[in-house]
Amino acid sequence: MNAIATTTLLLLAGGFFGWTLWQRFGLLFKLKADNRFDRPQERTDALVAFGFGQRRLLDEPVAGLMHVLIFSAFMVLALREIQLFGMGYARGFHLPLLGPGQPLGRIYGLADNLVIVGGLVGCGIAWYKRLIQKPDRLTLSWEAHLILGFIVWILLTDAVIDGAGMAISGNREAFEPVASLAADVLAGLGLSAGALGLIGAVAFWSHLGVILVFGNFLPYGKHFHVITGLPNVYFKKLQPSGQLGKPDLEAEQFGVNKATDLTWKQLFDVYSCTECGRCEVNCPTYVTGKPLTHKQLNQTLKHHLLDSARTILADPQAGEKLPALVGGPVAAETIWACTTCGWCETACPVFIENVPRIVDMRRFQVMVESQFPQEATLAFKGLESQGNPWGLDQGNRAAWAEGLDVPLASAGEDYDYLFWVGCAGSYDDRQKKVSRALVRLFRQAGIKFAILGSEESCSGDPARRLGNEYLFQTLAQANVETLNKYAKKKKIIAQCPHCFNTIRNEYPQFDGHFEVVHHAQLLEELLRDEKLAPSLPVEQKVTYHDSCYLGRHNGVYEAPRQTLRAVPGLTILEMPRNRREGFCCGAGGGRMWLEEKLGQRINQNRVDEAAATGAQVVATACPFCTTMVKDGINETGREEKLRVLDVAEILAASLPPEAEKPAEPPPTA
Repeated sequence: MNAIATTTLLLLAGGFFGWTLWQRFGLLFKLKADNRFDRPQERTDALVAFGFGQRRLLDEPVAGLMHVLIFSAFMVLALREIQLFGMGYARGFHLPLLGPGQPLGRIYGLADNLVIVGGLVGCGIAWYKRLIQKPDRLTLSWEAHLILGFIVWILLTDAVIDGAGMAISGNREAFEPVASLAADVLAGLGLSAGALGLIGAVAFWSHLGVILVFGNFLPYGKHFHVITGLPNVYFKKLQPSGQLGKPDLEAEQFGVNKATDLTWKQLFDVYSCTECGRCEVNCPTYVTGKPLTHKQLNQTLKHHLLDSARTILADPQAGEKLPALVGGPVAAETIWACTTCGWCETACPVFIENVPRIVDMRRFQVMVESQFPQEATLAFKGLESQGNPWGLDQGNRAAWAEGLDVPLASAGEDYDYLFWVGCAGSYDDRQKKVSRALVRLFRQAGIKFAILGSEESCSGDPARRLGNEYLFQTLAQANVETLNKYAKKKKIIAQCPHCFNTIRNEYPQFDGHFEVVHHAQLLEELLRDEKLAPSLPVEQKVTYHDSCYLGRHNGVYEAPRQTLRAVPGLTILEMPRNRREGFCCGAGGGRMWLEEKLGQRINQNRVDEAAATGAQVVATACPFCTTMVKDGINETGREEKLRVLDVAEILAASLPPEAEKPAEPPPTA
């Protein structure tokens, strides 16, 4: 007990900590606004589940257990630290109801001792991973070892503080087994009461000192997430995963150019990065050697913001003096590499939002600087002039249905479903076969449907994700007007997950509220209701490739698989990376229309994985995926052994002959 020493430590450490946090958090007030205080109940629920409950971390059992053990130790020991600092002023200090001999005090003492053991085990696992396993995704630095050393010292001295007192008194506490063990060890040394008291005092003051040093060290390294991680979970995005923000086109500037164009939440994101590398595990750009890793981008932005902090805090016009992000600290190739597949955001334990930040940088490059990959020019022109990225005649949008007598919505006939065919389903020769297969399936099931024909236009997904927000909003507003006319009380069937995501999650930003199903979902429903009865065996080994915009962004994993399981004769083989961990085909984020020149081609990486299963067919439920997988098969020379088919084509091939209206040739790759 020494009130002067305790007060001095608290004032020095607390003052320095407060000054540091002002430097760090003062930046938040200089960046753009972002309302993250809405829907408090949902945010609290997420904090409990993902913050305190560690749900995402437990996806990896060993690493998750390690983190849970250390996190639990911090949570339980928080009260212990208050009590120890109180003891610096009064030897017998204790929190209400937690005194010696009190029931809650004994229960807390047991919990304290248990988390000491758990925390030490967790630190042991962490050291094993860093010193022995050395996984590529982890940032291996001296900082991690220092922090682990701090934690181990805090845990051990916690036991020694009480153990020394027990050794002197000769008493043991059944509810404090670790402290009692420490007392036995100390008593076995044969030391005098004075020496034991000195050991207890050294443990006590070194414990308090390390706690204060530990706290002040956190904001200066990657462990800042210990302070910002839980708040960042609370401030997580509540909108659908596949929805990007809607900027005001009347604003003076579009997107992100300088550090001061970022929002306070985007700063909080980079502060909260744990550098765990989970974002890299299934990231298509990282795995195939592209110049983008979200972990590194977070660090680049954090260091740039901290280096610019003095200027930003002191000068209201700081933005004019700072360098542009793209072409400065962030290479242009970095922002154009992203496929927006969403793996990084799905994997991140603290819910860092990487995709919106990259798209915001693209928006500035496209709409202000007119700096973007040359290949995107043709796609933009085609979308502007003909409502499709190929620039093909809008008047031929329904030519795929020639001879099928597919009704147009404008004809005024009664229908329950509006079939949104999409650009690929309308113009791409390969995908037209999927559109025709779907017509056969719809007719056998007896559902009434219609198409828009030339009144349909591109959903705008490639324009928005490539950063051309003005073009996207033009397309979206026109489509919403059309859909409000024809689909207000109907269900929309989308055969493209990108159209599905855009109409479902982004058109509500334009007052377009529609019920949308992907064709795989509808087929599963029709099979379940016995409106479709596949009977012809399809003796093939099939592996299903998850579309990012159907799976990760919209949670549709089982419907395509259930559709395949209904086909007699099929043998379904799963790739190692499947469902939530599915690997991108490389076409998302508008990259369908961009060249891939760096590293291994993403589609080839995926085709290698599919071929390794021994499958004869790669099943898809996305036009982009079909194209990319087909190209990957051709590029790797596997045309004779592997082909790609949509789940609708596979199901249609199992229909009895009398169901064919009209007859269709067997689907080909």
